[in-house]
Amino acid sequence: MQLTHGRLKAALIAGKIPVTDQALAVLQAGLVTIARGYHLNKVLRAVKTPTELRKELSRLYQACRTFLDVLDADLKGLGQFQALLSDIWPGGQLARVVGDLRAVYPSLEMAILMVEQEQAKITRRQNPATWFLLAVHDLFSEITGEAEPGTAGPLHRFTKRCAALIDPEIDVPESENSFHKRLTAALARRTGKIAVLPMIIFPGKEGFENDPIFPAN
Repeated sequence: MQLTHGRLKAALIAGKIPVTDQALAVLQAGLVTIARGYHLNKVLRAVKTPTELRKELSRLYQACRTFLDVLDADLKGLGQFQALLSDIWPGGQLARVVGDLRAVYPSLEMAILMVEQEQAKITRRQNPATWFLLAVHDLFSEITGEAEPGTAGPLHRFTKRCAALIDPEIDVPESENSFHKRLTAALARRTGKIAVLPMIIFPGKEGFENDPIFPAN
């Protein structure tokens, strides 16, 4: 869905927020930031976990070790594999491949150790939709000036509007009761607010002129 000035205005109205140039500018900046954060969370969610990464690195490490053991022995012996593979690696290229793998082998071992060290630092991955609910809650707080905006109807309707602007597939609970329960649980678990705004915001209608992301109606 195209993000327009009119749809931003509708989101403010849904949240019972007075439509002002300042509110529109903060909403614009916040949605751009939240959209990037949400899509980044979706990407990270799909990235291999440290456990999965370590398992695959270990498989690669063992395969490399096997490759080196077999071909090293062949190159130092009769060179049968080298002769059989001469069409693929002519002119002694097999020896260079073995040399390259020998150089890579210690790096694989180091990578496994690094993954093991980093695993202890990584917290549980958050569901992107839950992250989105928290981010919009914080954006609502920024726009309204309410430190604790609650989880009532206006925030629910505002959140649904914001979800439609960013990605219609974002899972926002349909009922206010379910929304309240999910957001309340997420707020209780988190350790700090999400930075939903850039360092500098330029309020006013000028912020929407010639804007490819938020074109005028």
